[in-house]
Amino acid sequence: MDSFVPVPSFDSEKLANSTLILPSVSIGNVPQLTCDLLIHTLQPERVGFIANEAVMPVAGAREDRPGASLAVEVFQTKDQQWTMVQQRAPTIKGTRRQYIRDLVAFIQKYRFSRVIVLTSADASMRTDLQITGIPFRFLGSPVKGVSELESEELLHGTGIGKSLYKALNEAQVPTTMIVMFALEGDNVSDSFHLADVFNTATEIRSTKGPWTPPKSWDHLFGAPVNQDLYQ
Repeated sequence: MDSFVPVPSFDSEKLANSTLILPSVSIGNVPQLTCDLLIHTLQPERVGFIANEAVMPVAGAREDRPGASLAVEVFQTKDQQWTMVQQRAPTIKGTRRQYIRDLVAFIQKYRFSRVIVLTSADASMRTDLQITGIPFRFLGSPVKGVSELESEELLHGTGIGKSLYKALNEAQVPTTMIVMFALEGDNVSDSFHLADVFNTATEIRSTKGPWTPPKSWDHLFGAPVNQDLYQ
């Protein structure tokens, strides 16, 4: 099923041979927050969206210009080397397998050169060996400064991440998965850490500097508490 809907001005052939960055909705939403940093720092163009019945339908106002943000959007950098998916809603219960099949079909149809899956895993389920050192692991191609995951069975809370990685490998799509161990809570700092690791591995940024978070992060946990309530 081809669920990619390009914007009217975009030629879908431009997706071919680019690297696809694909976040998995997982514990702490660290991959989605990381993609927010990539999108708002690199300023890629929104080239379309993925309309799939497996994803909970949501919409909201865009931050950068008039219009709506949708559940799963697709962005591409100006040099056409990087394509990014931002998924803002989870899959509906019982639809994960179909969604994974549709994502694999999308990746094969548009001939991406490789896929990098970003996911987070439950830090409370780590082994003693995984507690020491940096909270990252990789599967697939080596990631600079990161150790290879000891076993896929040790991952918990990755959403579709682990199953998607397996499906892409079975489809012979060159795939790397970067995993960060995290806990639920304020995961903003985790996303900066994952963005740094991703940039070290890929050198996606040509210049140094801080990451740019979206304005919406000012309200991740609601408005500040009115202190007059405690007088």
